[in-house]
Amino acid sequence: MALSPAVVKELDAALAALEAADPASAGPRWGAMHKAMLKAKFDPQALMRIVGARDLDAMRHAVRQAKGEVVDAADGDPGSAAGAAPEVPLDVMQDALRMFRKRLKLSQLDADSKIGHGPTSGTGQHRIQSMVPPRDFPAAVWEALVRAGKLRREGDGFYSIIEQPGGAHW
Repeated sequence: MALSPAVVKELDAALAALEAADPASAGPRWGAMHKAMLKAKFDPQALMRIVGARDLDAMRHAVRQAKGEVVDAADGDPGSAAGAAPEVPLDVMQDALRMFRKRLKLSQLDADSKIGHGPTSGTGQHRIQSMVPPRDFPAAVWEALVRAGKLRREGDGFYSIIEQPGGAHW
């Protein structure tokens, strides 16, 4: 199904605005890009992964797909298995994992402090096992932690910690 010229023009304009925007203040531009891609009938789940990760290269690729341009694996498809994953320094991965553990622990403590838990309430205590990682680190860092065997992808952007034998953290 070919896109109307108005939708193609809207996609191009939204992508140009996104590319020109400062990454720190590009939130509204990502929202406009998301709306334009939905008008182009792009896969909503794949789109949410791209927008959630704020992955500009993947968005460029998605726009080319939506416009019907031929895209092969050698063209720099970020989603292809042939593309090498970026190398993430060990100290960055350790800092990210430390932050993930700390935020998960705080989320668990917050959930445990809510009224409705306890022996007489009958609800039991439900431990938080996974969470969406903090946005302080890019998605590539979290994926590197998955490849390193420290985190497990739970789906829908959630990750959980893989318990290490013997309590070893790194």
